[in-house]
Amino acid sequence: MIPSNDDKLYQKMIEEIEDYAILMIDVDGIVVNWNKGAEKIKGYSHSEIIGKSFRNFYLPEDQEKQLPERLIQIAKTEGRATQEGWRVRKDGSRFWGSIVITAIHDEDYNVIGFTKVTRDLTERKKAEDQIQRYAKELEEQNKELQHFAYAAAHDMKEPVRKIMFYVNSVLESSVLPAALPEMRYLEMAAKASERMRILIDDILSYTRSSTASDPLKETDLNDVLAEVCLAHEIAVKETKAQIEASPLPRIKSIPFQIYQLFDNLLGNAIKYRHSNRAPHIKIAFEEVNADAAGIPGLLSGQRYNKISFTDNGIGFEAEMAEKIFEIFERLHGREQYPGNGIGLALCRRVVQNHGGTIIASGFPAEGARFDIYLPA
Repeated sequence: MIPSNDDKLYQKMIEEIEDYAILMIDVDGIVVNWNKGAEKIKGYSHSEIIGKSFRNFYLPEDQEKQLPERLIQIAKTEGRATQEGWRVRKDGSRFWGSIVITAIHDEDYNVIGFTKVTRDLTERKKAEDQIQRYAKELEEQNKELQHFAYAAAHDMKEPVRKIMFYVNSVLESSVLPAALPEMRYLEMAAKASERMRILIDDILSYTRSSTASDPLKETDLNDVLAEVCLAHEIAVKETKAQIEASPLPRIKSIPFQIYQLFDNLLGNAIKYRHSNRAPHIKIAFEEVNADAAGIPGLLSGQRYNKISFTDNGIGFEAEMAEKIFEIFERLHGREQYPGNGIGLALCRRVVQNHGGTIIASGFPAEGARFDIYLPA
């Protein structure tokens, strides 16, 4: 059969392509055709490779594992085989190749050969490997910083405890007259030591929450909320707070981290209460679809448990909705509202550890709302 002009043009096009190695091999894996791209990528001239096995392009270890033969067999039985891996050029240098082997059939659908298309993706592979190395280094540095922060904060607890003990001992003794001017300095030292103790505890809590490596356990959020409410029982009575909660779901979680999350949100709702009214805190639940919720960071098609904490406290300006999650960020003076600005940063970290997100919204003098989205 004499090739038509269209066949010749098509063949010429294949031969001239340089970005892809395009070759034809017979049923035994012997190269029968070779384009310029194959010569450029693999290093063999047309005369050097025609009649040789395509096994020559594979590393010795891959040849020992019979990878070329397995790919041929897959293409023969399934019509097509794809794979990425290191290949070897004529000069012995390696390149990362993405290959597609496609079976060629005759009129009776018998396999009579294969086409093999290879693309050199070495630069992409190097870039990906570099990113992975950077990510691993960053993860290791992060762990080192977390260990350092935890160790440093833990080691600071003992000297602070001793300072508090000695200062309080002097303050509570009757040896020094209460009216002595120096007693004021001791009282200031005692308050500063207490603030330091709270800061150390907060840093330890934040550091402990900075990992999602702990095993997930079946957790009843109703039980967690009950424990948190019990822990705040005195503050609830003193402020005459009203807590209204709908039934909450059971989820897979790191229990102590979820406790920290609820503890901080409930504690903030009580602490940042409005001076003209008792706190009214609503805790609501609904299951939502990520696509319908339209919240950035949620996985499309995934369902989430949406848990909302709403209060009628002092609220905050809308432009501060993101800033309040930054560590050590405070919207109010310490004299007015005690704290170190770690609580909400911890909340965000806990939610992220569980594959979710947290959204804050507020209105000055009206209240605040925190929507937590955790995978259902």
